[in-house]
Amino acid sequence: MKKRKAIYTAIALALAATLAAAPGFAREEPLRVVTTTTDLAYIAKQVGGDRVTTKALLAGAQDPHYASARPDFILHVNRADVFVEVGMELEVGWSPLLRQASRNANILGGGPGYVDASLGIRVLGRPKGQISRAMGDVHAQGNPHYWTDPVNAAIVARNIRDALIRVNPAGRRIYDANYKAFHERMKQLTIRESRKFAPYRGMRVAVYHKEFEYLAKRFGFEVIASLEEKPGVPPSASYLKEMVDLLEIEEVDIILTAPFNDQSYAESVAEKIGGVVVKMPLSVASEAGVDTYEKTVETMLERLRRAHDERKARGN
Repeated sequence: MKKRKAIYTAIALALAATLAAAPGFAREEPLRVVTTTTDLAYIAKQVGGDRVTTKALLAGAQDPHYASARPDFILHVNRADVFVEVGMELEVGWSPLLRQASRNANILGGGPGYVDASLGIRVLGRPKGQISRAMGDVHAQGNPHYWTDPVNAAIVARNIRDALIRVNPAGRRIYDANYKAFHERMKQLTIRESRKFAPYRGMRVAVYHKEFEYLAKRFGFEVIASLEEKPGVPPSASYLKEMVDLLEIEEVDIILTAPFNDQSYAESVAEKIGGVVVKMPLSVASEAGVDTYEKTVETMLERLRRAHDERKARGN
């Protein structure tokens, strides 16, 4: 009896070794997740964990409005199991062309690996009335810079989780657990930063472009004006003069910019009103040391508080 049991054990071990060595039974390869931005790549990694590799096509300091369907981009997308974009027409000038050129049916619209990360977002800044190109680079679906709100980051994580489960149902429990952990982190981040920002609620600022509307809405500061005459169009000298007059009347002396904005316009206006330009990181890895989503939000809000305190200390 013992001899027979030993034979069965030996056969089982040999079979297991053979299956493990066979290509079809090799250790499962991580899913390849390609995203348009670093924020999306960071969130995808938090949800996917060791079961995914992530590749952001753009660097953190690049403007997601504009990019080219470069050959290396096409190659990455061709090999992607999951493709995630911000959506709401932010990448409309290059992402659709890139996905079509990749010939990867899995990540075309409607494919199981395609993720429009904006699904379920409460949209701000949806334009009213008829839209024309004369109005500049207006997004018909609303302001697409929603990721600066941690509540929206949790929604993005949910959308990515759902896609990972569609593509790899075997990882459902892991993806769901990771999503719940990230959701809790975003909840705690929102609570913690809201408490710290409470004394600054009602702060009034100007911006170069409307990247900070969702951050402002969540944490309670107000965007009075944008230095862009039209979205995506550099301001004229006459328009900047109007902005100087407006900000002086409104007593607004803090101007927010993103890394890819033309800083010269904001600096020119700030000089004329005796104000200050606050350069915000906006996205993960847009500057050294800002390498997580949490750090990105914390840094932006800390810079706002510091600018306010410094202006107040000088009597501004």
